[in-house]
Amino acid sequence: MDTKEELIKYSEYIGVDEIGFCLAKPFYELKDILYTRDKSNYMCNLESRDYNSKIYPGLTLKDAKSFIVIVEAYDDNPPKNESDVLRGNISMAAVSEDYHKIVMSKLELLEECLHQLVDCNTMKFVDMSPFSDRAVAVRAGLGFIGKNSMLITNQYGSRVYIGYILTDYYIEPDEQKEYIGCGNCSRCVNSCPTGAIKDTKEIDCNLCISYLTQHKGTIDNKLKKKMGQQIYGCDVCQKVCPYNKVENKKLSSCIEPYPRYQDLLNISNKDFKKTYALSSAGWRGKKILQRNAIIALGNSMDKEALDILVKHLYDVRIDIRKEIIDAIINLSFIEGIELLKKMKVQEKNNDIIKLIDAGINILNKN
Repeated sequence: MDTKEELIKYSEYIGVDEIGFCLAKPFYELKDILYTRDKSNYMCNLESRDYNSKIYPGLTLKDAKSFIVIVEAYDDNPPKNESDVLRGNISMAAVSEDYHKIVMSKLELLEECLHQLVDCNTMKFVDMSPFSDRAVAVRAGLGFIGKNSMLITNQYGSRVYIGYILTDYYIEPDEQKEYIGCGNCSRCVNSCPTGAIKDTKEIDCNLCISYLTQHKGTIDNKLKKKMGQQIYGCDVCQKVCPYNKVENKKLSSCIEPYPRYQDLLNISNKDFKKTYALSSAGWRGKKILQRNAIIALGNSMDKEALDILVKHLYDVRIDIRKEIIDAIINLSFIEGIELLKKMKVQEKNNDIIKLIDAGINILNKN
């Protein structure tokens, strides 16, 4: 049994859902794509603009020869939210234990297996990588890129996490597979709330709700209104995809897919570390998720949202108080005027006071 066969056999033993192998040759096909996206201002600040590292694996690992790529599937059928309590939504990709740890643990075992078989150098990657994860997975024959820019596999749809090992040891690459692709289907393009998905398999990441829920800067009010009830991530383009009719395995959850807003806004640092911090939703920290909860309350169009917001009018964080003002204005209930007046009584920041006055004027005109 050769090295590749040993790795495939071992991957099955440790429960890897799918494995593929490809050459670590330059990704010349990405060159025009990367420059076009940059020129179109489709790239966000979470993306690396080190194009050479994306294209040339040899810059990351000397004499790089092969990628060993794995995908791990996750559940795409969350429980229904049948509660009448105000709750938000968290992407199903983020409710389980942090996928970085799940995938990395299997990569570590595969790496150890490879080192026992041959003498070689290796590097492991999950998400935080100089490469395009999806381009690596496609080259390894694990799927194709859909119009929503996601890797879509035949067996698991797009509900997969990607990880890989780069090595200077040569492994026979898998043959490229033929995929039907998206064809004339444009459900994801038509369903995207912000129009972030273009019909050219490109994403304007600055409009993507998944990105907006992770963005630390200011979010345009028009985009806030389109974020709906999203606390972290967005699954719209995956929910409508015909390839996602399959039922993937269920991973144990660290957090609820539909958290109560009041619980998230009241959570202590200690409890956050015991829950959200264990999932991939926690990497941006408590404040970003709480900001998103406030935005979602503003989008709820439910008067009960005011009862939750009133408890946080005097939050010590200025940016959170700004979000509360925006949420009260967005709700457009006349009762919001009293909340803003109450907030103004104790407010010391002149910029916040101006926002409060502007908000009162807006609500008075409604």
